[in-house]
Amino acid sequence: MTTIETHSTAIAGIVRAHIIANFLFGDDGGLKDDDSLLDAGALDSTGVMELVAYLEEQFTIVIQDQDLVPENLDSINRIAHFVTSLQSRQTASATG
Repeated sequence: MTTIETHSTAIAGIVRAHIIANFLFGDDGGLKDDDSLLDAGALDSTGVMELVAYLEEQFTIVIQDQDLVPENLDSINRIAHFVTSLQSRQTASATG
């Protein structure tokens, strides 16, 4: 497993714990990391905005409006991949 994969897995665990605690009231209901959070009823539009605020604060990132799409935010694994790539991009632009 690469460093990026390990980092993404760690992010997935943090995001999963947050979603279960704050949106599913402690019951994961069998939610898998690839399941659609919208289809599973774990998030609605307000929940997405709350999650975005959490992600920005927790991972010290800035999420632009154009990034608020299901491809980035509709599953735990998609969120973890998105946060990992966003951290890499933002670090590269800050140092480059």
